[in-house]
Amino acid sequence: MLSFDPFSERYFDDPFPIYAQLRDEAPALYLEEYDCFFLSRFQDVWDAVSNPAFSHRRGTTSMELLLGNTDLHRRALSGLVPPEHTALRKTLAPAFGPSATRRLEAEAQALAAGFLAERLEAGELDAISDLALRLSVRVAFRILGLPLSDADSVAVQVGQTFDRQLGTRGNTDTGRGATVDLREYLGECVDARRKRGGNADLIDRLLAFRWEGRALPPEEVVSNLYLMVIGGTETLPKVFAGALYQLWRHPEQRAEVAANPDLAADAFWEALRYEMPTLMLGATAEADTTVCGDQPVRAGQKLMHLFCAANRDEREFPEPERFDIHRRAPRILSFNHARHRCLGAHIAQMEGRVLLREVLSRIPDYEIDEAHALRIRSEFFRGFSSLPIRFAARRVG
Repeated sequence: MLSFDPFSERYFDDPFPIYAQLRDEAPALYLEEYDCFFLSRFQDVWDAVSNPAFSHRRGTTSMELLLGNTDLHRRALSGLVPPEHTALRKTLAPAFGPSATRRLEAEAQALAAGFLAERLEAGELDAISDLALRLSVRVAFRILGLPLSDADSVAVQVGQTFDRQLGTRGNTDTGRGATVDLREYLGECVDARRKRGGNADLIDRLLAFRWEGRALPPEEVVSNLYLMVIGGTETLPKVFAGALYQLWRHPEQRAEVAANPDLAADAFWEALRYEMPTLMLGATAEADTTVCGDQPVRAGQKLMHLFCAANRDEREFPEPERFDIHRRAPRILSFNHARHRCLGAHIAQMEGRVLLREVLSRIPDYEIDEAHALRIRSEFFRGFSSLPIRFAARRVG
């Protein structure tokens, strides 16, 4: 019998069997408790995220849309609608585009090499805390214009904003406190920038933006920075750790990437599909519409996109439960789609490619200490929070 509770701790352990059942039996499952439809098939989600009848003005996360924690939602790019959304996105996009990504790649490569070199003599490291998190937060801070000296402490704070506790639905007091502290920190950074002038980075772009002659209020500048700090710091490490884990489980594919570094991009793209960390995001209907072909949705009702379910839909991906670096799927939902496609998609792919190349060139024989790996248990995120790997210690220099 079909039963789906997005806050069930049993669901946290392994959501994929229930996802398969949803795709087959209830691709637009309606839960009256939340007045919300849950979409699980790839094409249905692909179509819905570009449907102009839906907006993010009331939030996107499970805490906002399912639990009604509207105090968590602040006006930012993700919550705007065209034409304001289009104008702000156009202002911010150059900082994340292909040209900006190419300019950052050498620095990212040097950082990744340095972080790995620090651990070579120890013969062990954590793929997240020692490598990917340190890289992603520094690249994010470089783009945004935040002080690099604060990067590591803010990375810890970002992780705390997603704190969960068994028996508690949604965020905890720790998570809410970390959110407040992070917003206060970003507000101080913005105030300091206003006083001393610009550095031609993303903070400057936000401060210079005008919509109908109006500058962004201070709280909206902070909200946009908050959104980008979270997005730029938290997701890349989980996908990278998932990529290392899957390559370890498939040693023949790992050997291929080690022998041909150009395959790192394909391996990371498949990891983005297979190990996508964001379980769901949603929207609210602003007008009566339909989803999944003929399912009516009334204005005011909500929709949750089960991205991880869609990324393993057999209607889109042959043998979707098989990890295959040669799949080269022409489209995935890991960066969302249409006007909500992730601004940082190019940056994230560059970081993942750089990290995989560095690890597989220096320690291609790594082993994962699976007994001590830690996984996230949440209705919102999945993946590793810690992934210890071991290898033969070697001298540096």
